[in-house]
Amino acid sequence: MTPAFLWLQRHLRADLHGSEFQPDPDKLHALSQSFRSAGGIGDVSFQDVTQLSFEDASLDAITSFDVLEHVPDYSKAIAEFGRTLRPGGVCVATFPFTDGPSTVVRAKMDEQGAVTHLLEPEYHGDPIGDGVLCFYHFGWDVLDNFRAAGFRSVRMVMPWNHDQGCLYGLWSLMAIR
Repeated sequence: MTPAFLWLQRHLRADLHGSEFQPDPDKLHALSQSFRSAGGIGDVSFQDVTQLSFEDASLDAITSFDVLEHVPDYSKAIAEFGRTLRPGGVCVATFPFTDGPSTVVRAKMDEQGAVTHLLEPEYHGDPIGDGVLCFYHFGWDVLDNFRAAGFRSVRMVMPWNHDQGCLYGLWSLMAIR
């Protein structure tokens, strides 16, 4: 649903799969209609980044735009990215990045789904609801999580291209499996 995904659909000649975390079929259908009215091609699917439906080593690339900070167990999501990418596959991800050594844990979720706030709750806007709780602001240690998941080259970059909406100051992770 992001402008970046719409841009990728228009400019890449590839089989792209877009998803949103929306398990309700009626809401997912409405989301697909909204996506198509914005110029998107196809339907929006439902994927849980901690349990992707793709086969091992079946994807060439994964992009994750402002998702990982909302995943209580983000290490499971990173492991899934590693599992589903083929060797040499690329992951590009954006998320709140502090440029500090350690990830800031804002909230935790226990096994029963109860949330404990360690800092003032922070909610980010999203295309399908009123906002999603932010669990993390990542630090440089997030690169180690990607390395532990089998990525051989992991770095933070700061791309800039005003015409394509990449504004200065938006750190992005680039990882090669």
